[in-house]
Amino acid sequence: MQPLPVLPDDYYLTNFHKLLSHALEWYADLLRPAELEWCHDFHRLSHDAQCMLVRLLSRKGQWFRSDKLNYAEISHQANALNELARAGFISLNPELDAVVVARELLTKADIVTLYPQLGRSLRKPQLIEALKVAPIENVPELNFDIIHLNQSDIIELLLILFFANTRQTFAQFVLDDLGLNNFESYPLSKERRFFQTRQQVDHLFVLRRIQAHYDAHPKPDETMLDKLLSQLPQPGIHAYIERRRQHQLNQIARDYERQQCLDKALAIYQQTEVIPSRERQARIYEKLEQTQPMRDVVETMFAQPLNYSEYEIALKLHKRLLRLEGHKVARESKPVYPTRQLQLDLTQQRVELAVKQQLESEGYQVYYLENQFLNTLFGLTFWDAIFAPVEGAFINRYQYRPLDLYHSDFVSKRKFWIEQAITRLRNEGVMPLWALWQTKFSLANPFVFWAGWDKTLFELTDQCIEPDILAGLFEIMLSDLKLYRNGMPDLIAFKEGQFEWIEVKGPGDKLQDNQWRWMARFEQLKVPFSVCYVNH
Repeated sequence: MQPLPVLPDDYYLTNFHKLLSHALEWYADLLRPAELEWCHDFHRLSHDAQCMLVRLLSRKGQWFRSDKLNYAEISHQANALNELARAGFISLNPELDAVVVARELLTKADIVTLYPQLGRSLRKPQLIEALKVAPIENVPELNFDIIHLNQSDIIELLLILFFANTRQTFAQFVLDDLGLNNFESYPLSKERRFFQTRQQVDHLFVLRRIQAHYDAHPKPDETMLDKLLSQLPQPGIHAYIERRRQHQLNQIARDYERQQCLDKALAIYQQTEVIPSRERQARIYEKLEQTQPMRDVVETMFAQPLNYSEYEIALKLHKRLLRLEGHKVARESKPVYPTRQLQLDLTQQRVELAVKQQLESEGYQVYYLENQFLNTLFGLTFWDAIFAPVEGAFINRYQYRPLDLYHSDFVSKRKFWIEQAITRLRNEGVMPLWALWQTKFSLANPFVFWAGWDKTLFELTDQCIEPDILAGLFEIMLSDLKLYRNGMPDLIAFKEGQFEWIEVKGPGDKLQDNQWRWMARFEQLKVPFSVCYVNH
């Protein structure tokens, strides 16, 4: 393994300039006057002051102590802080009351040292409450400078303008600098920029804040849910942001459901169109014993399913509905499938590796790749489709997948590239994918796993699996990419020009729904597979 590169001490400043340059080049017309002024003033700062400001922006909160700042790359920290204060980026030693100082800057030990009359037995929150009623007029002299970061939300704004999502952070640049993330080169166009109005930026900004609150408080009560709901932006015309808003609505509705606020949850689900909105509506109607509205929702899911997963759920809900109405519904018998029975020593290695070893002793060539086998072949086959220049799919250089990968119109937008890939697979087989694997090695792709593959595996796949079978498997995946990327068998085994997929089950292990789903598809396509039960 190659050693990681050594980054310069001020690597973060270079990365911050990427954010700043992107905002000014692509979105200057959407920045407010104060934000534009901030960006232009930043460029006038000395190197030390720029480093200090980015360090502060990268830390949590707005309040800092000078004695907690120690950065080797900043030659004169005090001078840098004074320069930032003169330029208005920070405030040094502002007038504060004792409660704010204690809450934002002091440890419990600091508080009891400065205010011994409060007592040492209290926890910090109790000490702060005691300070609110204590007759204290002035904050005692401190042995550090107080720093308040002005316009601290500028970093969030720049991140949103660059990444256009609520997940990626400043750390993404570091992963790239270290070579831990390598991305495909795809065309970007300023004319196809992600944001067209400032309102769109603000809406995503709000959604980012709400999600951050969820991350910090994963079990909000009804009062907090009411507050979060009131903060959500109004519906908008930007497809991606509206989809993200509706996902947030579903999250809030689900938490209302958990609080047994069923009427509130139902009203919110009815405002969204993304999965699992309709399923949750049907289940709430069931709890409320309202069978006709439940039937209406289920019939809509049947008639116009958003994907195959929702269709499967509609089937289950339909059977529940029939039972609620007093009808007898016969239970479906599980299909019969090929099996193996093995008695193996499982004390030395995991069950899949024990089966692999046994099959190899019988002359098979076996790879333990689980979902990685078909997913990797899929990602290589449809590489051009995944990274096609589709409007709005790619908006920065740090995307391992298009924004619309799991949207219902992903396939229709890329019909040309998908049909071209399937035709090439049927005409040329798998071996061209080996050449692509070498060319693209280590580039991030949402389906490709680079470890565990070699030329021999490509050759065996090409020799033993007919292109029509692979094409059929890929068409199943394309029907619902999120649903069908899991549940594939553990082992792929080759012998005498034939192949077999083998799902391994150790003692007490059972087949899961996603595995039953794939087994039904294997039956349709006549794909050789079996379930190997060990020590059952």
